[in-house]
Amino acid sequence: MNIFYNALELLIRSIWKLVRRAPVAVVICAVLLAAVSAGSSALWLKLDSDQDNLISHELPFQKRNLEQIRNFGDQEYMFVVIKTGGSEEGKAKASQFAVSLAAKLENHPDLVKEVHYAMSARDMGPGVLMFASPDELRQFVALARDFGPLGREWFQKPGLSRFLNMTAGLLNGEKGSGVSGGAAPEMFGPFIGAIDKVVSEMETSLVSGPGSKTNDEPVFGLDKAGIHYFFTDNGKLLIMRILPKKDFGAMDVIGPSLNFVRASLDEVRAQFPEVEAGLTGRPVLSADEMHTTDQDMTIAAIISVVVVGVLFMFILHGWLRPMLVMGSLFCAMAWTFGFTLVTLGRLNLLSIVFALVLVGIGVDFGIHIVMRYVEASGSGMTPDDAVEEALVHTGPGVLLGGLTSVCAFYAVLGQDFVGLAELGLVGGTGIIFCLISMLTVLPSAMLIAGRRNWFPSSRPRMATMPFMEKILSRPGTVLVVFAVLTAVALPGLQKAGFNYNLLELQAKGLESVEYEHVLINDSDESTWFAVMTCPDLESVKALIGRLQQVPSVGRIDSILDFLPEGQKEKAGILRGEAAALQGINFDTRNSSLVPADVIAGLEKLIDSLENLQEKLFSAGAKEELDQIAGIIDRAELCLEILEKNPADGANLTPLQERMISELSSSFAWLKEILEVRSVTPDDLPVQLRSLYVGKDGHFMVKVSPVGNVWDFDKLTGFVADLRKIDPEVTGVPVVVYESSLLMRETFLEAAGLTIILVSLLLFLSSFSLSYVLLTLVPLFAGIFWLLEIMGITGLSFNLANFFAIPVLIAIGVDGGVHFLARWKELSKGERLYHTSTPVAVGLSFCTTMIGFGGLLLAHHRGLASLGGIMVTGSATCLVGCMVVLPAVFRLIERIKGK
Repeated sequence: MNIFYNALELLIRSIWKLVRRAPVAVVICAVLLAAVSAGSSALWLKLDSDQDNLISHELPFQKRNLEQIRNFGDQEYMFVVIKTGGSEEGKAKASQFAVSLAAKLENHPDLVKEVHYAMSARDMGPGVLMFASPDELRQFVALARDFGPLGREWFQKPGLSRFLNMTAGLLNGEKGSGVSGGAAPEMFGPFIGAIDKVVSEMETSLVSGPGSKTNDEPVFGLDKAGIHYFFTDNGKLLIMRILPKKDFGAMDVIGPSLNFVRASLDEVRAQFPEVEAGLTGRPVLSADEMHTTDQDMTIAAIISVVVVGVLFMFILHGWLRPMLVMGSLFCAMAWTFGFTLVTLGRLNLLSIVFALVLVGIGVDFGIHIVMRYVEASGSGMTPDDAVEEALVHTGPGVLLGGLTSVCAFYAVLGQDFVGLAELGLVGGTGIIFCLISMLTVLPSAMLIAGRRNWFPSSRPRMATMPFMEKILSRPGTVLVVFAVLTAVALPGLQKAGFNYNLLELQAKGLESVEYEHVLINDSDESTWFAVMTCPDLESVKALIGRLQQVPSVGRIDSILDFLPEGQKEKAGILRGEAAALQGINFDTRNSSLVPADVIAGLEKLIDSLENLQEKLFSAGAKEELDQIAGIIDRAELCLEILEKNPADGANLTPLQERMISELSSSFAWLKEILEVRSVTPDDLPVQLRSLYVGKDGHFMVKVSPVGNVWDFDKLTGFVADLRKIDPEVTGVPVVVYESSLLMRETFLEAAGLTIILVSLLLFLSSFSLSYVLLTLVPLFAGIFWLLEIMGITGLSFNLANFFAIPVLIAIGVDGGVHFLARWKELSKGERLYHTSTPVAVGLSFCTTMIGFGGLLLAHHRGLASLGGIMVTGSATCLVGCMVVLPAVFRLIERIKGK
């Protein structure tokens, strides 16, 4: 045996001396350290759920992405997708749905930062008129000329009664500017609608009292004039973009915001049962994925602990031995949490799963020690001798197998995929702690229990597997059978592939997944967009021109969408028109409401409406007649109430105040927009300008792809096309593309490096190439069969399950190490399956299969595929270790015997 292996044996014997002298002290110190580690971690260990921190910030693509976020702010929205059916009625219902939902969301700025679903004229800023065509602008100017003198007259003594009198005069055609006297015909509907709103609110105030409406609610809703809802080009969907508050220190980054939005969405769905709507978007998909995987991992952990515990109790006959193994494992896990607190201070979205990995791997070390102890005690040894036998004879193999597992995790250290590198550090160190615990705490606890006669006197039900010797009696036949089966399944090897589509990893049936598909299939919208930046507007124009020639490019958004063309011509049309509103005092003022004046105004209005009725009847305008009749009925009811009790007129005072305030604001805004001569980016509202103008003054151009961006081939083509135009393009598509490639390369490098390190470690422990090759037999056979089975069953590698390969390398080699070590210990005539080692190795593989097998029930398809690969790979490596490797041993024995 070489120096390396001798060093392992010397270390094990030193550990045994410590355990034999002070087993109680070892256990107490371990438990105290575990308690301190667990308590400190519970108080101070943080969770970093920021996906951007999973990738090194020094990578060029990630550096550009983070710079873009700092410059333009977070623009990763949740999307409420509202179906319209493509009809005008459907659009109207969808609009009402959006307005109702927005009203709920905007009341909680602590949870929802922004809500975008429509844009009104006021949202466009003072330069809104510049977006109209020259003809539309001329019509608006004519209308402003008509209403300017009316506004001047009304503001001399503003009030409800004055409004009623002037409205009646307009209907009668007085002063040559009424609806029937010269205003544009298209203004008839809005004008009558305004009268209807005022009379309706008067009726409500008089019947129900002034508290029936909020005091700041607009009367006419003029602030929503010219509203444009964000319908898709085909009109089938209305899109609401919601920017949630994020907390990267919590597992659910947008948890409170998402819960609030979904609760509000459910409430609005109840109000509009005929409208179909759902929530999606990258943050929602990520949150749903986190929630689903958290539930699935919890269920898998419970299943694994329960089933492994039952299996232990069945195999080891009793509960004490399994409890000692699990207790030692929990100590190691607590130490790992403490180590993570001291070294990293946080867990990320990948490293948080280390506990499940330790359950699957760390417990294996204890199994070998316990099974060897059972074998030794069954042969009549004292507790001290049995523990020494177990520790000295299995310890080096446990150490060697554990170190191969550490290699699998430490192989990713220093990688640019920071999340995986941190998982490697935490997982690899956790395995070292499992080794320490299983080689110190477990033997100490077993020694204490053995000395006190706490173990059951009966032997475990399955300490050896002699029936396997019959199967292996013809090793050549066994190997030929497996060779034939391998050859038959060889076509499956060619079908094994890699699936980059992240959407296909999500659980089926999730609303966020369903509506992501709706966006993909029924709209030009995309929840992902690439980002390019330009220093000036001319560069933006040139860039858009080039992008429009690219087939893979769909929607393009930029600041130019909000900068109107032909501004000089339009400025000429507006020149001097604001003079019609000069000198008017728009300051809101309170004027006393006189019930008698309101009564007179109502009487005059009713007369005017009745005259209008006659004209509409002659024109055969039935719909307009019905509307006018309704206004008259409500006006007459108001008149009746005021005539019976004029004091009720006081209930109209809040309505009058709101009317004065709204009209003052509207006329002031009308004067402001008439004075505009040009629109530049600086003239746009801050909330609009901030979407496209960065802190450094550069302009953002958002580029969405055509088709399904989740399809990796399309994503690859899209990113490649954009990089031909701008090599420094960034945004979610670029980050996802680069991250996917980086993760795949990291996994492949880790797998290759693990094989090299493991082979080197095995060679150092033996200085024998044949030893290395024999140890790797279960691994190579198991992985080869795994790939064949994956191809046959359609199971693919993906970004959720590829890390299974390094783990399978570790456990595959571990089984080979123990089998080879015990085979070399066998005396002449002794058979391998008459010892406890095969049961221990088989139990180790079974615990791994059980630990990950719970994931087969996962709703998250990525986790389910991880469970599938780990169970299948563990099973194939188990067969390679339990059948193929012993068959090779038998052939070697026969050859040597000849």
